[in-house]
Amino acid sequence: MGLQTLDRAVVLLRTLGSSGEEGMRLIDLERSMKLTKPTAHRLLSALIAHGLVARDEDTRRYRLGTELAILGWSVTHRQQDLRALAVQSATLLAEESGDTVVVVVRSGFDTVCIDRRSGAYPVQALTVDVGTRRPLGVGAGGLAILASLAPEQCDIALRAVAGRLSGQTAASSSQIQAAIREGRKAGFTVSNGYVLEGVRGIAVAIRDFRGEPIAGIGIAAIAPRIRNARVPQLVQMLKRERRRLEAHLLSAAAPRLRNHKLR
Repeated sequence: MGLQTLDRAVVLLRTLGSSGEEGMRLIDLERSMKLTKPTAHRLLSALIAHGLVARDEDTRRYRLGTELAILGWSVTHRQQDLRALAVQSATLLAEESGDTVVVVVRSGFDTVCIDRRSGAYPVQALTVDVGTRRPLGVGAGGLAILASLAPEQCDIALRAVAGRLSGQTAASSSQIQAAIREGRKAGFTVSNGYVLEGVRGIAVAIRDFRGEPIAGIGIAAIAPRIRNARVPQLVQMLKRERRRLEAHLLSAAAPRLRNHKLR
């Protein structure tokens, strides 16, 4: 398999991952990836043969295959499961704040929602579903990750997603860049109606043992719920859970770090 074919296969899997349970038609994949029909069909056939993609014979739509889940389960148990840890934090934050808590992980130049918890407040801001893939820069969590990257890396990411932001965020390029600059200064980011009008979100990035931002955790609510006076309290709660998560990640990586130093 050539490098170009491999790259196309990975992009195809990510594209299908963003389609959710509904899946995608062949023609939609062709247009989205700018592939000819024979090339798209050849890639899909190979991935289906390996169980990485499945085709619904009734709807003729393609979606991710179960082999991907099996590969995920095969990851060594010595590595901390971020989602399992994040569920605890998200649940606690939702109970304390009464609002919606969202956890996203970085996947290339995208984020994927791995958990969402709702608090007790009657009106919840459900701006993203678990499994949804969105470009970095969409939502407070994605902005938090961008703000935590080195400036040159952030610029690369913004250029990579520039053509995909339209329709997914109401924020202009200048607003996104301003939110990132403010996030670097404040230590948290704000999405003020950028995903859904009348909804405000705040988030912090989560770093791995190397200091790389790998995820974001945030609280979203209707704007009157996140007034400026309440922001410091919510940020303090988010940073507390970030410390807990990063401590667990560092603890899990400790054996590998020790082994590396001994070499």
